[in-house]
This record gives sequence, structure tokens and C-alpha cells, in this order.
Amino acid sequence: MMNFLLIPGNNSLSHVAKCLAVETELLGRGHRVLIAVARKHAPFMERLNKAHAVLPDIQETDDGPAPSWEWFRNIDRIRGCIQAEIDLMDQYRPDRVLGVFRFTTRIAAAVAGIGYDSLVCGCMLPDHGEVLGYSPGEPGAAQQAEYLDNFFRFAGRKVSRVAVQMGAAPVDDARSLLEGRRTFLWDFPEFMPLPHQPHRHHVGPLRWDRWPGTDPERTSRIDGHRPLALISFGTCCASRPAAQKLVDCLLAQGYQVLMAAGGQPDLMRVTADNGRLTLWPFAPLKTLIGQAALVVSHGGQMTLFEALEQGVPVVVMPFQPEQAHNGVCLERLGCGRRLIPAAAYKGDSQVYVDALAALDPARIRETVDTLMHHPETPSQLARARTMLGAYPGAARLAELLERP
Repeated sequence: MMNFLLIPGNNSLSHVAKCLAVETELLGRGHRVLIAVARKHAPFMERLNKAHAVLPDIQETDDGPAPSWEWFRNIDRIRGCIQAEIDLMDQYRPDRVLGVFRFTTRIAAAVAGIGYDSLVCGCMLPDHGEVLGYSPGEPGAAQQAEYLDNFFRFAGRKVSRVAVQMGAAPVDDARSLLEGRRTFLWDFPEFMPLPHQPHRHHVGPLRWDRWPGTDPERTSRIDGHRPLALISFGTCCASRPAAQKLVDCLLAQGYQVLMAAGGQPDLMRVTADNGRLTLWPFAPLKTLIGQAALVVSHGGQMTLFEALEQGVPVVVMPFQPEQAHNGVCLERLGCGRRLIPAAAYKGDSQVYVDALAALDPARIRETVDTLMHHPETPSQLARARTMLGAYPGAARLAELLERP
């Protein structure tokens, strides 16, 4: 039996959900597991009746959904988060630590002398070689690359000051903090091509669909006479005006629309003049995607990969650069479309909301129709589904974690 400590970044509940998927596999293999979350996610763990620890997170400086300058500006805050992780490791004494999209845990594990692995998406690694949110050659890509590189170098310098003071190795680029002795990737190489590295392992999507308050029985009441469009903007960032515009467009195209609000109260205020809109605080996406003709998503990979596994095309309306890049990757596979043109992200997701607001509704409907009626969409979806079948996700990750 081994002790595992799982520490997610807290900008999205999807990172916590990935830890819960790994926990299920490790517990089934007879190991002990502790998940440590930020204070704001403790009620979520309590609703699930899950034992957990509470740790501070640099994300709490602005509670932002994407890495920001504020996360890294305060040296004392960074030091406090790392020290809290070290204290928990000293108390729990894990055999291994797994960080999920978390920028401080690699340093804490190094100082504590505990083996550290990471779980992340390929587009957030330093050598991914593509500009987030841009296809090759799109206007504005060079400026976006410069902004993001400057940001991650700034973040790296800030964390490096603390790391060196605590006896760990210096850091040049904060994205390197998302790598471990072994780096596990929850995407797959055809989706996000990467240079080969011996310490990287594509494990594929991690599936977890036990959100509190969902009622699978409600799915039986979906009107099967109209195609279902499922809107899912994840758990960390969204825009009610954006959601309202998309709902109006999809209803005008004859869809029945179901919105999974991801626990975001503002999305529950979206309205429609007919009975073809259904709102759920949380929704059993695995079940619902199987009934959907179309998914409209923020670009979160848990949702995208569930749609690909069930052969459902996806339209992406992003709120962060990596989400925008997932739209690029979907287009590369021929399984989805970006709803808005590439936009230069400078630390504020409003740029994406403004881009959608500027779109004529006819353009939105055209994007949806082009995807849905393209003759190659079904075959490309079938191809992607076959690709995903080669990656067993959490089961493979648990197997690798057991190895020295």
C-alpha cells in the first residue's frame, strides 16, 4: 500500500474532478489517497462526503479562472503557499505527490524530499511550440506569443526567488513548474502534438461524472423530436450575455437547448420565450452528450473529450487562451469549429466575450450549420473516437503512479 497526495490547482473544479477520478482508481488498488483543495472548494468535497485537506493557493489572490499577473506578484503569498504544502507533506508523509495544473507543488515536493509527478494538458508545457488560440499564420499570433512568453517568464522569476531561498532549483519559465519527474498528459498526441520526451506519458482523458445535485432521471424527459444542443461552459468562468446570445441563436435554428451551468448562478438566469430551454446547475454530461446532436463548449478538455468519445461535434466559445487553443486543435481534427476569430488575450477574458458580441447572429448560425452539415464531420469524429480508445485515462495513470 502506498500513500498518495493529490493537489489540484483551484481555478477550475475540473482539476478537482481529475483528482477524484485518480482517487477512485488508486483506492480500488488498495492505496491511501488524500486530496488537498482550496478553502472555496471544501464545501464541494463535503457535499461528496470526501475526506480532504485545505491548502492556500496563489490563485486566491484574485480568484481568477486563468493564470494572471496577480497570482505571481506577491512573493510572500507564493512562499506561504509552498510552505503550507511542505507542512502537509511532512504531516501526511506521502510516497508520491501528484500536482494537477498547480504552480507551487513541484517546489514544495523538492524541498520536502518527496517524489513529484504532474498531470497537465500539452498546450501548457514550455515546448509545445504553438501560440495559444492561433492557427499557424493567423494575424496577431506573434504578438500573442510575445505577451504569453513575457508573462510566464515574469511568473517564473517570481517563483524562482522563493525556490532558491528554500533550497530548490531556480525557475526560468513558470510553465516548467507544471512538469514533474514524470509528466502525465490528459490529452492525446493527435490532438496536441508535442516533442517526444521520455518522462512524458499520454494517459488520455480522465472521466468523472458524479457532480452533486444531478438527476439522471431528468434526461428521460428530453424532447426527442428536436435535435439537442448542449451548452457547457465549465465551472470557473462564463458570461451570461454570451450564453444568452448562443441560446437565442440555437433556439432560432430549431434546437432544444440544455445548459449545464457548472454551479455558476448567473447562468441560471438565462431565459427563453418557449419551453425548449432547460437549465441545470450541474448536469450528468456523459449521459446528456450521448443524446446531443451538438455541444457548445468553453473548450474545457473534459467536455471536449467526452463529446469526441461519443461522436458529437463541438463548437468552442472560449474564455481563456488554452480553451481557445483547444478550438484550434478540434479544427485540426475536423471535429469542431471555433465560434469566434482568434483574439489577443492580455489577461482579461472579456476580449472573447466582446468578440462574440460583435458577431452577427447569422454568422453564429452559419458556423453551426457548416460544422453540422460538412460531409467529412462524421468520419472525422469516428477517427477521433478510435484515437481516444487507445488511452485508458485514470486507470493508466494509477498504474504508472505505482511504479518507482
